[in-house]
Amino acid sequence: MTWADLYPWLLVFHVLCVLAFLAIHGVSMGVWWRVRRERDRAKLMAWFELSGSFMTSMLVNGLLLIVSGVVVGVAAGWWFNGQWWLWVSIVLLAAIVQSMNSLNAIPMVRMRQGLGMPNLADARAGTTPTPVDDATLDALLLDRRPLFGSAFAIAGIVVITWLMETKPF
Repeated sequence: MTWADLYPWLLVFHVLCVLAFLAIHGVSMGVWWRVRRERDRAKLMAWFELSGSFMTSMLVNGLLLIVSGVVVGVAAGWWFNGQWWLWVSIVLLAAIVQSMNSLNAIPMVRMRQGLGMPNLADARAGTTPTPVDDATLDALLLDRRPLFGSAFAIAGIVVITWLMETKPF
């Protein structure tokens, strides 16, 4: 059995990884939309705990998505035969990851810290951030950067899907 023989199964696995990755991200995206309207600190903390509880599965699934994509590319022989759509997709995915970090993850961490919830660095140091006042928390919760990060990510995923389906260059 060759890589080419495994291609259909590898592709199905890759698509399932993409679907799972998007579903897991849907939790965080839903939490972001919900916390913009909430001001009860206990409820906010519960929402952020829910979002944070999916981080490990998101990272594992993201790794599986990338590895399976590489394996599918190898099985199909796309890596070094002029299939530039694959390389454009990889660069676009890297740009999406970077934008999600700076436009989505960092503001979410600041919101959590504004509630007095420790991040990983705080937990390792054994410290807890001091909760901010209501006006500052309100400003953190209304930060619009996650909206732009999400819009860029969705548009990027649409373009990557188009590239994978049409293989235009």
